[in-house]
Amino acid sequence: MTLTQALPKTTLSPLGLLSYLQDYVACVGPVVPRADPASVTRGYSLLELSDDLEIWAIHWPTDQGLELHDHGGSTGALVVVEGNLDEHVVGLDGQLTRRCVSTGAGVAFGPDYVHDVVNLAAAPATSIHAYSPPMAAMTFYRTEGRRLVADRTEFRSDPSWAP
Repeated sequence: MTLTQALPKTTLSPLGLLSYLQDYVACVGPVVPRADPASVTRGYSLLELSDDLEIWAIHWPTDQGLELHDHGGSTGALVVVEGNLDEHVVGLDGQLTRRCVSTGAGVAFGPDYVHDVVNLAAAPATSIHAYSPPMAAMTFYRTEGRRLVADRTEFRSDPSWAP
């Protein structure tokens, strides 16, 4: 599934990236495979990759998620194409704020954004994620009071790497 001729040639703002991703999902979303109801682990597929942008489909079984993480300095956006996802966002004051992202809804974020994402619903979920520029690394965090503490950083050079 490649639409590389339509990929932007520069890094986009968060809202610009979300707008681009919403148009992308309107075009290819109906043909993106959905999460396998029998799956018990999070799965992902790289849909697009250029020097300026990457797009992933991520499949979320019930009770599966990705712990607090950043995006290695990349701007990002996600759109849920099936199901519901819960997100906890780290605010400037260190507090976690929860929101539910439902089918058709999207989220845009800047390069300093730290969040976790989990599917707490009874049915699997599928979301499409875009990052600009493509992520070189992701750092994972834990909270100590209102402080974020880095646990580990995963780099794209690792063959098992995926967002």
